[in-house]
Amino acid sequence: MDIDLQLFKNIMAEARHNNDLLDSFSPNQFKSKEILINYIRDLNIVNKKSEITILGGWYGSILIPAFKEVKRISLIDIDEKVISIAKNRLFKHYKNVDFITSDVFHKDRKGRILNANLIINTSCEHMRPMKDLDLNTKSYFAYQSNNMFSIEGHINCVNNIKEFKEQMPSNAKVLIEDEIKDDRGTRFLLIGKYE
Repeated sequence: MDIDLQLFKNIMAEARHNNDLLDSFSPNQFKSKEILINYIRDLNIVNKKSEITILGGWYGSILIPAFKEVKRISLIDIDEKVISIAKNRLFKHYKNVDFITSDVFHKDRKGRILNANLIINTSCEHMRPMKDLDLNTKSYFAYQSNNMFSIEGHINCVNNIKEFKEQMPSNAKVLIEDEIKDDRGTRFLLIGKYE
């Protein structure tokens, strides 16, 4: 395992006064993202030439280091403070990451999303359904939502994986589906390809 000591130092410096960052590394966050990462690795859909777009990426805490070998990572999040911390404090030594403060549904973001080989969204519960993006692409996708309705900011939770699949675009072919138990409920995972 290749440990990024600079990233570890950056995280430790920021985490001393940022509990939100610590939450992005919680056991529940690690577990759900590790499962997603392992499925993506098993499908062999990412390589050094890949471009990944992460929607609603928060700090990118776990996903950016997991895919640091790719050509380009674009992380889009609406929270300007989170993007600033990720860009200027945590991952400032990563030259292949673009941090974008925006609503993922903004029309100017569509090009960045369409050009990705893989689109990741582990926070579908925080935004409109993915079918509202209306993507005409051949990209792979990895999406997660959950049934944690009582958490602040969760505006689009689902009760089960069937409901989550109903939020997918009509051209989304699901290859893998999984349910991940969490201290607070269940996370639902869909991985597939747009056709």
